Formats: sequence, structure tokens, C-alpha cells
Amino acid sequence: MKTCRIELLGLLFVFAFFPAAVQAQNTFRLYAGVAPTKYKISFDQNAPYSNQTAKSSYTAANAGLTWISSRGIYVDFAASQSLSATHDLWNFVPNTPPQDFSHDSYTLTGGYSHGFANRLSVSGFGGYTVSNTVLNAPKPPFLFSKDKFDSQGIFIGVGVGYPALGGQLSASLAIASMKGKWKDDNVFNNTADYTTGFSLGAGYTYKFSQAWGVTADLRLQQYKYNFGAYTATVAEPEYTVKENISSLGVRLSYQF
Repeated sequence: MKTCRIELLGLLFVFAFFPAAVQAQNTFRLYAGVAPTKYKISFDQNAPYSNQTAKSSYTAANAGLTWISSRGIYVDFAASQSLSATHDLWNFVPNTPPQDFSHDSYTLTGGYSHGFANRLSVSGFGGYTVSNTVLNAPKPPFLFSKDKFDSQGIFIGVGVGYPALGGQLSASLAIASMKGKWKDDNVFNNTADYTTGFSLGAGYTYKFSQAWGVTADLRLQQYKYNFGAYTATVAEPEYTVKENISSLGVRLSYQF
């Protein structure tokens, strides 16, 4: 099999945090939690990783800070970092254990939430996000020891919330325009074009005091990357990469 190098052209989308139960007040909210996450990326027959699939299951540590104005305007900064994790892309190489994997992201969101008389709340938001993904590789037999994808871009979205079950249910949809760079630690380095994508999320928040609350949320993301031809030592054809990320997490928040 030829030396495996990925050119990540195409689409990246990030789910933007929709603050559940945003109310008319001037306050700050700190939150932190964990989210068991499943990651899978698949390559078609023309890709350098021909017909291979890489999977990783890990726990992501999440933390952030939200400011909410008395007029319903809010600003949120969120960070997410995978804890100890591996991926199985290189299982086809004899006597090769799972290799290290990491994914982190940082997102700044601004938005506005409006409540209606029927207790329904609607939010519009936008922001900027950056993320980094690293898949280690066995060296030797390969000439590189890791692939790294750095992405950045802007996004917009909408969210809804409604009181139920003693707390609040929420859902959101967002789209993003992203660019990125895929490189290894040998010679490969390529830049992705601006593209768009989408993601969905749903959550439930329960406040057990004026200051403390807990949120459970489900996030589903699906990406499709269309790669153009890349010429290094050997010309490679166009190919497609599909990526799926799902997580079910919980976080504790403190409002002051």
C-alpha cells in the first residue's frame, strides 16, 4: 500500500453551544463537564487510506464561560479537549497497537435570545471556532509519525427552548464556513478551501438552585470532505472522506 497521506479538502462544521434557559438578566455562568464521544472517519477507494476506517472512543472534557445581558444578548467562550484516546486506523499493520489520538476545539459565540408569552424562547447566534485533530502513525514503517488537521471558520445558527419536565428542553441547528490545513510531520502540507456544513444538537437543563444547574446534551455531526487531486511524488486522484462525531455529555453550571 502506498505511503498514507491525507489531503483534507472540503467541509467542516462545528456545533455551536446554545445556552439553555437564557433569561433576561445581567449575569455570568461558568460550566464544566464531560462528554463520552465516538469519532469515525472513512476513506473511499481512491483515497491514500484506501477503503480504511479510523475509529476512536474517548471522553471529552468541556469548560466555558457565558455572559448574559439584561437585554437577552449573550457571549460564550467554550473549550473542549479529548482525554487519553487512541484510534485504530493502523490495525492492518502487523504488530501495531492502537495509536494516540487527540481533538480539541475553542469556540467564541455571540447571540440574542428572545422569550415569548407562551414560554417558548428563540435564539439566534454566530461566532468563530478553531479546532485541532491529531492522528498518530507508526514510525517506522512510515516516514511520518502523525497527521494533523487545523481548522478555523465562522458559523451562524438558531436555537429554541421550552420549559418541560421541571427544567428546559432545547435544540439547535447551525451552519459554518470553514477553512483548514492538513499536514504530517514529514513533508505533506495542504490547505482546505472555504466550505459549508451542518450539525444538530438537543439538550435538557435542570436548575436545582438559583445558582446551580445541570445540563445533558446530545450532539450529532456529520461531515463529507471532497478532495482534489494532489501531486507529491505520485499523482493521486480526487477522493471523498466521511466523518461522523457523536457525543452525549453532561455539564454542571454555576451562575453569578
